[in-house]
Amino acid sequence: MEYRYNFRNLDPRLKILSMVRFVRAFGRGSTFVFLPLVFISVYHLSFILAGLLLGFATLIMAGVQFLSGRWTDRIGRRSILVYSQIPGILSYLAVYYSVAVPHFLFLAIGAWYSTIVINAIQYPAVQAAVADITSVSDRLSGFTLIRVMANLGIAVGPLVGAYLASYGLQYIFLIASIATAVEVVVLYLFMSETYTPPETVEHRERLFRDTVRGDRFFVVFIIIGILLAFFTRQRGTSLTVYTVVLSHLPFMDLGAIWALNGILVVVLQFPLLRVMTGKGNSMMWRGVGVLFYAASFVVLAFTPTLGILLLSMTISTVGEDFVSPTTQAIVTTIAPGYLKGSYIGAYNLIIAGGSFTGALVGLWLLYVLRNFSSTYWDYIAMGSLFVAFLYMSVSRPYSRRMSEIETTEVKISGS
Repeated sequence: MEYRYNFRNLDPRLKILSMVRFVRAFGRGSTFVFLPLVFISVYHLSFILAGLLLGFATLIMAGVQFLSGRWTDRIGRRSILVYSQIPGILSYLAVYYSVAVPHFLFLAIGAWYSTIVINAIQYPAVQAAVADITSVSDRLSGFTLIRVMANLGIAVGPLVGAYLASYGLQYIFLIASIATAVEVVVLYLFMSETYTPPETVEHRERLFRDTVRGDRFFVVFIIIGILLAFFTRQRGTSLTVYTVVLSHLPFMDLGAIWALNGILVVVLQFPLLRVMTGKGNSMMWRGVGVLFYAASFVVLAFTPTLGILLLSMTISTVGEDFVSPTTQAIVTTIAPGYLKGSYIGAYNLIIAGGSFTGALVGLWLLYVLRNFSSTYWDYIAMGSLFVAFLYMSVSRPYSRRMSEIETTEVKISGS
């Protein structure tokens, strides 16, 4: 069984979720891009301390996602989707104030961590809701639609953020607060429940522990995901510091490369989805995507100019288009129907170790090699090549897993 290209017959609730993801990405996308500059340029923290703060935020996010994944399987999706985001309105306002009046570092850190918690609570519910209302064969199309709309917001948000940053970094977080309010209102008014949890909570808890421990393929997928998270993390925090702090390029250049990322996702994701659904399987294409990531890191080894950064982002976005939508599709496909949120949470919890280490070690290594940046990016490229090989090596086992799922679905539908 393979995924198919289909958008005409998807559940209407996907349109609501995709619209909300656009609003969310437009308002919040710039906060992740420019936050390292708040710590380094506004509060004058060291690279290593900034990396530690950002990496620790990743661990917090993962832990909350794990718990939230369990919660959403217990109580449903809608209440988490809507009500978890209300505190985010105030949290982003608090970050806005702490950047506008840069004398309250602990307020900035605390408020930022609270936004991490709020974002993390909602994430498994969104992914599980998409899986709830799509068949297995349509699942990659459903996640692709959500991703394209989110990146449409990313295409606009960082440019607006870069423009606002020229007047003050604090305005980026004010926009995030307003966008969060809009998100809450839309979800409250138009989003209905997608999942009714079974009553046997204790039995489901035991099944979760036994299923995850005994699912060797899922364990292997997680281990490779840890390595992937380590190397792709350099595309975020390290790239921001490399662009603005070490290369002394303007804010608008940073905004431009992330705007290009969003635009390219919108333009390329649907054609690449046709490629992925026409031949091979998601795991194979995931390996191909990581090869593009490796190539983009090689490009960054050249003298940093806006042109080099744009070329690198173009190549890495192609890789992202192969990798990103397959993550949720693979996890929710191999997960039992009553454990989708739990599987998503477990995956995100464990790979967070890679993201945390990537943020901390990445910024430390970038600082050590600050006069030899090409060497830094070469190391990251070589590591990415190894990860691509690992994904390719588990392509056939994944095909067998998909065949087993297809056989099970046929038996269920025939009973």
